[in-house]
Amino acid sequence: MDSPGGRIIVLISADNLSNQMLVYSINKELDVDCTIYSHSLNKFPDGSELRPDILSSKDVSFLFLVDCKDADIEAMTRTIIDNPLLNDHLIAFYNLSDYSESEVKALTKRVRGFFYTDDSMELFLKGVNAIFEGEVWISRQILLRYIMNHVEGHKKDAGQSVQLTQREQQILSLMSAGVCNEEISDRLCISVNTVKTHMYNIYKKIQVSNRLQAALWAARNL
Repeated sequence: MDSPGGRIIVLISADNLSNQMLVYSINKELDVDCTIYSHSLNKFPDGSELRPDILSSKDVSFLFLVDCKDADIEAMTRTIIDNPLLNDHLIAFYNLSDYSESEVKALTKRVRGFFYTDDSMELFLKGVNAIFEGEVWISRQILLRYIMNHVEGHKKDAGQSVQLTQREQQILSLMSAGVCNEEISDRLCISVNTVKTHMYNIYKKIQVSNRLQAALWAARNL
């Protein structure tokens, strides 16, 4: 893989028919370069076409989709943390069978999304796009667990000095409940671009960089 620009998806999994079909679907539906890395994640990128200069390129946005079928999620998470080459890249887990506390823990270690064996291809592709766009792709159930685990024991502090407009509070509350930008737009009868503008202003005011951090801030301060 020599392309120095654009988006690249790497499946950390076996090079089998199922994953080859997934690669085909990603290439066809998302027009994103996709490859399979079938070696041990502990040794990444040994045996891969992904050269260190490509991995460190600022012109390439990588998403590493880690196959968690029959895997120890916590061990997988530790491996990702310990590999400095993965520090600046997007990480998501797929082929998960059910929700677990391990996923909540993984959220604190830079994992940006979770895909399950019963997800449709449409939902999977939508989630991949969302992660590339800077969103966190998780179920409302996991988000709630994450928020409750991290809010407990914290007192309202910075929120007292942040002045959000009524509209910004509405949007932040909906976003924290897992409502996507399109649905927020429909509910509030405003354009998606207006929603995005409000989100940008909210992030700037509360000093966060993504939806998960904003949701945590909202749980502590709204």
